Amino acid sequence: MKAIVYNVNPFGWLACKALSRWWPSCLLGGLNGIALEEMAPPELPTPHWVRLRTLMGGICGTDLAIIAQKQLPNSILQAYTSSPMLLGHENLAVVEEVGPAVDRSWLGRRVCVEPTLCCEAREISPPCPRCQAGQFGVCENFSANGAGAAGLPPGTSIGYNSRTGGSLGESFVAHVSRLAAVPEAIPDEAAVLTDPVACSLHAALRADLSRGGQVLVYGCGVMGLALVACLRALGYAGRIDAMDRSDYLQPLALQLGASNFLQLPAEKAGRFAAIALATGGSVQRARVGNLALSGGYDLSFDCVGNGRSVEECLKWTRGGGQMIMVGTGNGWGADLTAVWFKELEIVGCYGRGTERFDGREIGTYQLVHELMAAGKLNVSPMLTHTFPLSDYRSALKVALAKSAHRAIKVALDFRAR
Repeated sequence: MKAIVYNVNPFGWLACKALSRWWPSCLLGGLNGIALEEMAPPELPTPHWVRLRTLMGGICGTDLAIIAQKQLPNSILQAYTSSPMLLGHENLAVVEEVGPAVDRSWLGRRVCVEPTLCCEAREISPPCPRCQAGQFGVCENFSANGAGAAGLPPGTSIGYNSRTGGSLGESFVAHVSRLAAVPEAIPDEAAVLTDPVACSLHAALRADLSRGGQVLVYGCGVMGLALVACLRALGYAGRIDAMDRSDYLQPLALQLGASNFLQLPAEKAGRFAAIALATGGSVQRARVGNLALSGGYDLSFDCVGNGRSVEECLKWTRGGGQMIMVGTGNGWGADLTAVWFKELEIVGCYGRGTERFDGREIGTYQLVHELMAAGKLNVSPMLTHTFPLSDYRSALKVALAKSAHRAIKVALDFRAR
């Protein structure tokens, strides 16, 4: 099979770090550890696993952060990955082979694989306390090297380890417990968005929507747009201000349910003045150009994760409000004074889990499919660009420069091979 492989080497990483501003394409080749390789398909780790043929594989922002070297060199995420990584966890696939312990009715079915390599997938018994509580997205055994019957290396999910393969390749393997059958009513172009939509839905369900009627969604990439759609699908009727620097995202943000689209000026004073006007708050000025806000949004969702987005979301959330961290950046350099001064509640969101919804427990993927099939989540327009595996460099170039290409979600399409 062919697959995109990432195998970082320190010298190449440093060279690309120095050269990428003048030679951005260096990030997409061997110097940065990226290659399209021919290899043997991964083996089934235990009888409870299946082999899948990829139909479509989405390129995630986390994949791009790795390739573009946006993570800190000493990121703690290094403890939860193993190299070489066969990239890709956003997926739509067909089950091609089942282990002896798997029901053969899965064969030939169209599925999305929930990619988390939690205790159940690793076949660790007893599972960790988080997995026992259904919170497998924060499993305590992601770094377990060889533990459990599956004997997997460290890795949070498919696509970030050296054993399972990933959905930016022609084939990968998964534990049967991770399979979510895709209803026939859901087209491929929507199904491949299941994972990012599930992450946004998980964030919406972790928020306390009873806190008030003013919500800020900071960043209208895939996660932010899906969050707007998920809030409306869950029945939230309050005001949602969606904010982004790229105006081409405005029509879809409004179509998915945003009340307003904010494209704020680059300079700080203008941004704070615009938010004060939108929320009825007032700008407070400190020395050396530092600004704060009295009042603000009842809830803010940071869907970017850099220092500016973290700091502004904190400052633009009213006292006693809630700030939900959806973006997977490190927030480096953010002023955290507002956390204690405003007594804010900070909620971290990562991945998916077992949700408590409408008086029942249901997997996030299954709930996404339920809402899609019911016509409450129509997110297909977010898939704007697809490429064959052979043209993966073009796919990565577009995904790394979305504004220039007016892109939202970029995916590899394996269906025509």
